[in-house]
Amino acid sequence: MVKTTINLESKIYQALVNEAVEKYGTTKTLSRIINEKLRASRKPSIDIVKKTKGMLKMRETGEDYVRRLRSEWSHRTKAME
Repeated sequence: MVKTTINLESKIYQALVNEAVEKYGTTKTLSRIINEKLRASRKPSIDIVKKTKGMLKMRETGEDYVRRLRSEWSHRTKAME
């Protein structure tokens, strides 16, 4: 666990305090509420990755790409000689 200081707008702070009191009965759980909200805000990006997985069809693997580049480079260097 890491302690830090953050500056919140008054309305946001009050909303978090209200949620902490409603959910857990005390404002001492404010960190818990903030952690929950931060974790929840990260999940959609993971969902987007899962939903878009496989949409872009690879024409070649990384290994094939490197081999093609090396082959093209060797042809270019031979032509320059």
